[in-house]
Amino acid sequence: MTPKRPTRATGSGSRRSPSSPEPLIRVGSDFEVEYPGARALATECYANFCRTADLLMELHNRQTRDEYGLSPNARQILAVVEGAAEPLEPSVIAERLLTTTGTMTSLLDTLEKRGLIERRPHPHDRRKLLVNITPAAQSIVDALLPSFHARERAVISDAFTVSEQRQLLQLIAKLQQAAIRADSAPAVQDARRVRPNQSTSTGTRP
Repeated sequence: MTPKRPTRATGSGSRRSPSSPEPLIRVGSDFEVEYPGARALATECYANFCRTADLLMELHNRQTRDEYGLSPNARQILAVVEGAAEPLEPSVIAERLLTTTGTMTSLLDTLEKRGLIERRPHPHDRRKLLVNITPAAQSIVDALLPSFHARERAVISDAFTVSEQRQLLQLIAKLQQAAIRADSAPAVQDARRVRPNQSTSTGTRP
């Protein structure tokens, strides 16, 4: 279902919403029957957070591909090195991007062929190399980042008032902390599923 764009009041910073938009993902009415240990609302929240993150990142990714022919990982390499304000070892870049050194080598090869990065000898260890971005890459970063941040402002401001943005940030922080706690907790092993009769099953699942 495509959400309807809310109507925004002028002048007061508040919004009047004749009809609330619907989330993109809903589960079926029999969801909690099929998954007795689950809660439909929680699953809808989880699934819609993930879908929203995908939609938001794809806005940046598509612009990067369309305007510069760069993959998300390639763009992130340029951003990481540029943000460090100094050349970095490939292993350091791989660690910050949470990728393998093998994948990093392939990405750096591609960027070097395009003239966007250069490898130079490490001044203190002849066995190592340092990676730096070129002026051509710097121009890309200088153009992309302001465009990204302007888009972020436009999208978030279209959806939320300033007050709602602050509330959203607080809620996201709570969710982030819950996810961090869950990362160190064991997975639920005793959850079960009651498979519905396919002929009587209703609704959709994420």
